[in-house]
Amino acid sequence: MASAPLPHDLDGLLALLERLDGAEEAQVVRSALSAGVARDRVLDELEREVRRRLARLEER
Repeated sequence: MASAPLPHDLDGLLALLERLDGAEEAQVVRSALSAGVARDRVLDELEREVRRRLARLEER
């Protein structure tokens, strides 16, 4: 999974995060967007979290 390029859109990253056992974190992202946090900032944090989870999988 880590060798495939990451999606660059919000929905794709959220779907990937959820598949990586991050349903709670995905809900936090949605809440942040609803609360008015800047989309670019949310996307940056979301991509970092997905990359962290993928790295942990590679370590196993």
